[in-house]
Amino acid sequence: MTFKKTKKRVLTRRGVMWLGQTCNQRCYFCYFVAHITNCDDKMHDFMALDKAKRICKTLRDYYGNTSIDIQGGEPTIYADIFELIRYCRDIGLYPTLITNGLVLGRPGAVEKYRDAGIRDFLVSLHGHEKIHDEVVGVDGAYVKILAAIERMREAGVPFRFNCTMSKPVIPVIPEIAAKAVEYGAYAVNYIAFNPFGNQEQGRRTRENVGRYSDIKPYLTEAIDRLEDAGIETNVRYLPLCMAEPRHRKNFYNYQQLSYDTHEWDFASWLWTMMAPQMMKEGGLAPTFPIGFGARKIYTCNGIVLRDRYEAGDVRTRFKYAVQRTLARADQLVRGKEALCRKEARERAANECRYQYHAACRSCHARNICDGFHGDYVEMFGSAEAAPIDDVPLTDDPAFFIREQEKTVEPEDESWAL
Repeated sequence: MTFKKTKKRVLTRRGVMWLGQTCNQRCYFCYFVAHITNCDDKMHDFMALDKAKRICKTLRDYYGNTSIDIQGGEPTIYADIFELIRYCRDIGLYPTLITNGLVLGRPGAVEKYRDAGIRDFLVSLHGHEKIHDEVVGVDGAYVKILAAIERMREAGVPFRFNCTMSKPVIPVIPEIAAKAVEYGAYAVNYIAFNPFGNQEQGRRTRENVGRYSDIKPYLTEAIDRLEDAGIETNVRYLPLCMAEPRHRKNFYNYQQLSYDTHEWDFASWLWTMMAPQMMKEGGLAPTFPIGFGARKIYTCNGIVLRDRYEAGDVRTRFKYAVQRTLARADQLVRGKEALCRKEARERAANECRYQYHAACRSCHARNICDGFHGDYVEMFGSAEAAPIDDVPLTDDPAFFIREQEKTVEPEDESWAL
């Protein structure tokens, strides 16, 4: 399939959901490793189909999302996945599956997803041959994922690649690019191995976390190879100074995510990341718009808020009513774009503890770059910082990415082109 491309930057309309942290792999970089390995964890089990549908309906009707990334754990082992895909299609929420591909190489498997209405697959390819198997903790996983990708190509279902750049993967980053060219992926995302979710309790060590400066030459080669083939390439969560000048357009920190139509809308992301929307038991938390008070709700105990709201607690319901009114006014005054940027900065600073080196003070991109993840700084420091001074000082998050050709799926052409 051939997609149209554009340099127009608009806010994404993509949502995300997590069906439950049940998975058939054990990737050491996984954001939700503690939930996946603990069968008693409240987020481990898959939720019921009815609850999943209610989340999707909320994303479509309340938040205005028009596409969705469906995750698990591993969504292909969710018993009701085909019914959920059909439902998403029916309500105008075009579904992507983020998958490890382990079960998709079986005859007829991909065709079932195609017939149910899948839009595309985002395939997790985290190495080459034995390196991939080592990273994901499953012998033979690489052979199976290549079989799945071949099935996707034969069935005419579009696919993209995700690759997390942990230390063993660094030397084979260009091999991921080669596979994308060989099989016909229409986009590739290279993601820094930073701790998100509950990865702080994971297995991050100097043995599996690579230095950014070591990643750079391999990543540069990979981006050049992919761009020569016309494949969209995105790099997530690396400092902008780690890019060659010609590749700055491909680098996305938190402030740039809102302008990538394949990334998640901060407004709905705040809601879906709350515990009630990520666990099997119980109903959904009340909705709230981005703007005044949204982050305060997001950082509260979502289960307590939900239970109080459902019980008719007057104070809780009043606070939600006030927040909704003031947040909508905030959107009218400042605009959603500014509010998404504010959320991006708060997430980088408060949740990930991004830090800047003293040299960053002279960087002309300092206002649109997250800097160095706090966890990374504790391991390696931030002396790799190399101030960008060959462009004017900018406060525009899209300053570099506006030069990137982004792929636009047919369903998004009316608003993204």
